[in-house]
Amino acid sequence: MDTESVHRKTCAYRFGFVLTTAAGNLTRYLNLRKYAERDLEVECVWAPISHYLEPDPFRRLPDVLRTRLIVERQCRPVMRRLHEMDAVMFHAFEPYLFAAWRSQFRRRPLICWSQDNPPLSPAHRKLADYGGTKTRPGWRRRWRFWLDTWCVRHTALFFPFSHWAGRVLVEDCGVPAEKVHPINVGLDLELWPYVPEEPVEGRPKILFVGGDFQRKGGDLLLEVYCCELSAIADLVLVTRHPPKDLPPGVSVFTDLTANDPRLRQLYADCAVYVLPTRADMSPWVVLEAMATGRPVIATSVGGIPDMVADGKTGFLITPGDGVALAHSLRRLLQDVTLRRCFGVAGREKVEREFNAEVCVPRILGVMKQAVDGTACQHGIG
Repeated sequence: MDTESVHRKTCAYRFGFVLTTAAGNLTRYLNLRKYAERDLEVECVWAPISHYLEPDPFRRLPDVLRTRLIVERQCRPVMRRLHEMDAVMFHAFEPYLFAAWRSQFRRRPLICWSQDNPPLSPAHRKLADYGGTKTRPGWRRRWRFWLDTWCVRHTALFFPFSHWAGRVLVEDCGVPAEKVHPINVGLDLELWPYVPEEPVEGRPKILFVGGDFQRKGGDLLLEVYCCELSAIADLVLVTRHPPKDLPPGVSVFTDLTANDPRLRQLYADCAVYVLPTRADMSPWVVLEAMATGRPVIATSVGGIPDMVADGKTGFLITPGDGVALAHSLRRLLQDVTLRRCFGVAGREKVEREFNAEVCVPRILGVMKQAVDGTACQHGIG
């Protein structure tokens, strides 16, 4: 009997994971998988959803239908075995919706929902730009919120990435607080070492990393830089679609991906990381900068205040406040000692609260406890 078969027979729990892997979600998937598979009590079954197939048998179909067929195919490793699972964690809506409907008739598996953006009612206008929801008609946003909250009522556990998202689930969606466990999967600190800031020749660098340049506030940062900071610092932009005709002192990278060694080097080379985002949830880039030991200037939206301790690991500003952004940047650029203090405190915060080696076992522990509780409730030994 091979090692894998022995492992399956000796595992006390079987957990499935149906997780999207687009953009920052790839980091969450990789980190969760790496540390979950170290738990010898759990057999993990993975269904990563990339929304791409190669070759693509559905390429001639309309995009709406094509996307759903791809998701259906990619989630099969778990969905075909739902009856065998003790619990399944979802971050892909269509299979989650099916599992929630199925849970009305079948006790197993426990349904878990894990993501950084909770169901947002129309009242959350400040986050209307997130995920393209602003372009949807009002009826569609209301329908989606109703559908989200229906699924919520059939979900056993929630793992939001932030306390802010946890409060939305409890206060806006009516989820019992005991079902909500705000645990960020966290960074793989084996890949993100602390790099002390060393004296460098030339001007300090300001780093911005954000795929959606405008939503992430890149345009505001560029304006502030050109008006007030171009004489004392360089600006590095990592983004998919940068503006044209950038001024001297600004460099751009458009081809970097998650965990790219070049990206890690850019964090190490910068003096300050800046994300003046207008709409966001719990961006990985903030944790990556803090893990590297760099102070962060970001806006107080979504789950970012869970990450950045204002005045301790960086500065939090109001979205769109160019004056506060310029003041915070100038203060950090001119004070090396403050930068280093914030950087050390940021690294300590990541190690304490956002370390995947610690956070993933916590998540699995909650899932195990819930499975054991359900088994006891139904008299299953």
